[in-house]
Amino acid sequence: MKFCTAINCMDGRVQLPVINYLKKRFNAENVDVITAAGPDLILAEGTKPKAVEMILNHVSISIKKHNSKGIAVAGHYD
Repeated sequence: MKFCTAINCMDGRVQLPVINYLKKRFNAENVDVITAAGPDLILAEGTKPKAVEMILNHVSISIKKHNSKGIAVAGHYD
C-alpha cells in the first residue's frame, strides 16, 4: 500500500480535489491528510510554533507509520 501526505486546509471544499490530485501525482492508494485552518500560512510565517510543531509531528507519523513517499502543502483562495 502506497501513501502520500497532504497538509491541507480544513475547508471541506478542497479535500477531495487535493486527495484525487495527489493519488494521481504520487501514484498512491491512500492519502494521509493533516488539516488546519490555513496551514500554508502557519508554515510560511512560523509565528505559531505550537501549530508548526503539531503539523510536523503529524507528518512524521505519516512518514514513519505509512512510509509516505510524497508530501504536499495545499492552499486556496479566501
